[in-house]
Amino acid sequence: MVDISLLNEKVHYFSDIFSPKEYVKKNNISLLHAHHGQLGMLLLPFKIETNLPLVTSIRGRDATLANQPIGYLENMKMLFDQGERFFPVCQYLADRLIAWGCPPEKIRVLYGGVDLNQYNYQTLQKEGSQNILSVGRLVEKKGHHILMKAFKKIQGEFPKATLTIIGRGELEEYIKSLAIQLNLGNAFRLLNHLPKDQVREQMTNADIFCAASLEASNGDIEGIPNTLKEAMALGVPVISTNHAGIPELITNNKEGVLVQENNVDELANGLEFMLNNRDMWKSYTLAARKKIEQSFSLVQQLQQQADFYDELVGPYKKYKKDSILPRKKNKKIPSNYIQQLQHQPRDEETVVSRKKDKEPQKIQNVKKALNYIHQLQHQPRDEETVVSRKKDKKPQRAQNVKKAIGYIQQLQ
Repeated sequence: MVDISLLNEKVHYFSDIFSPKEYVKKNNISLLHAHHGQLGMLLLPFKIETNLPLVTSIRGRDATLANQPIGYLENMKMLFDQGERFFPVCQYLADRLIAWGCPPEKIRVLYGGVDLNQYNYQTLQKEGSQNILSVGRLVEKKGHHILMKAFKKIQGEFPKATLTIIGRGELEEYIKSLAIQLNLGNAFRLLNHLPKDQVREQMTNADIFCAASLEASNGDIEGIPNTLKEAMALGVPVISTNHAGIPELITNNKEGVLVQENNVDELANGLEFMLNNRDMWKSYTLAARKKIEQSFSLVQQLQQQADFYDELVGPYKKYKKDSILPRKKNKKIPSNYIQQLQHQPRDEETVVSRKKDKEPQKIQNVKKALNYIHQLQHQPRDEETVVSRKKDKKPQRAQNVKKAIGYIQQLQ
């Protein structure tokens, strides 16, 4: 089993690393993991110099040519050739990578997971309320504008219904203007970005959760919205669209309702159907919770990630020990492309401070998650819960899950 140790407490930057080989040896690094396609490209020179296996996560935007630097596809193909594994967050994105030329044998679908200890299924039925909630950045692919127009269409039949959108982004002023234009009045609320615990509270109070995801006009797409998984884990009825990897999470009329993306009338019909058929909510939510527990739990996904790592690190250590590690032919990395990547904003990543006297939160989260994976590897795989013998203490595994969840939330 792969041995995943904690990261050093000190923050390191590539510009500060004089000798990649010495750095890798000193810190006992066995694998590189880039959490975005462009970051994988940035790691290529380091990977080629050290000959370490490189894993790249693909999350959505990096599987589209929308607003990418010149030569993006060509350089992704170079990454396909040099990288050992690719972790798309859904099969839909995996198929896109294959269409671009990525060898299928290098792909491992790795869905993001939900911490089931923090997202408990709720059985409380709300009487009379008709609160619709959507959470996501205020960008076109989230489809908030479609949801608002669909909500307007059902207001006459459901005058007590409310719509709340939580998020911030480049379309904030447009969303506010659209609300006035549609005359949504007090039935509509736009809340700025909230802490995770407050978002979870808003979900708990919602009657319906809606993710109206769509392909943006510039080609930008989703993977699978994590907020959908969280709502399903909580037992909130969900409505979404047949976009990207969402049908891998929701089967129409089983775990929830799916409609055609970018279609106001269909979404309005879906909202109307859900509000008129409250007796079906329990069936939807029980099936949804079961789906999350079976395929989208944090524990399962972290264990699967560790297993995928082991596929690479095991052979790497053997070759390293025998001193016969094959070296791939180096390919020149276009310096101007690297410069474009370095200066391009990464809207899917957390921007961390470079102050030397403080450790970025993201690094702390990585440490906590890797520590959790390490502990998982030393537990029996069929053991779901490690029960503490002391009644006044929480199970150790549950504590580890809580420690890891912050990292997953940052990267997904």
